[in-house]
Amino acid sequence: MRVKYLFCLLFFISYSVLSQNIVSKSEITIPMINVHAGFHLPGGDLSNRFGPSSSLGIGYQMKKKSNFYWGFDVMAISGSDVKEDNILDIITADSIDIIDSNGHTASIRFWQRGVQSQVFAGKIFPVLGPNSNSGIFIQGGFGFLYHQIRIEDIGNNSPQINSDMLKGYDRLCMGFSSSQFIGYRHFSDNQKINFFIGIEFIQAFTEDVRMYDYNSQSDYEDKRLDLLTGMKFGWTFPLYKKSDNKYYYY
Repeated sequence: MRVKYLFCLLFFISYSVLSQNIVSKSEITIPMINVHAGFHLPGGDLSNRFGPSSSLGIGYQMKKKSNFYWGFDVMAISGSDVKEDNILDIITADSIDIIDSNGHTASIRFWQRGVQSQVFAGKIFPVLGPNSNSGIFIQGGFGFLYHQIRIEDIGNNSPQINSDMLKGYDRLCMGFSSSQFIGYRHFSDNQKINFFIGIEFIQAFTEDVRMYDYNSQSDYEDKRLDLLTGMKFGWTFPLYKKSDNKYYYY
């Protein structure tokens, strides 16, 4: 619900404040807020653990008159396809089910969860766009990524996987990441339609950080190469500068 209210607020502000800048005249400096969503396919070691995932993120970006830009953002990663099916083998009964504190079969669900944060820089090449601030862009980034298996006990009646015990099963991994992004960015002449779309590549050099795997009863020793490749679309809210030297969302 909070995300829904954030989108509503941003759209309300963007249509209630007018700017005096004319985007189509020439290259201009544009600070902006980006809200983006994506769909990624896993690769490397990540493909052995998870299937496709979706993302939702927000960030800040500054485009200079030269069409070079820099920024930072954070995105949440989520998915429902967890391929590793032996996560809780050590505490399941012969029926491969977990018996809860009431003697019933527990309802357990597995999810992919993760977060990536990064700083990035790139350049817009003014081709195919309506003005000299729009066009094809290339971007590179450096940041930090983590992912884990979220284990959800519906009803919270299974002491075998309480909040403390879950740390031995969730396979939390984290490490530094790099990214590349190529796409198209659009700033409309009427200043109402501003977006970007493209293909993103992420490489994360992660390792398990829980130290001990309860299921295998052994120490973690994994050093991983986790890859994500996918499409990302974002809506942009420029902060155009008016003549009174104040910035406004638009």
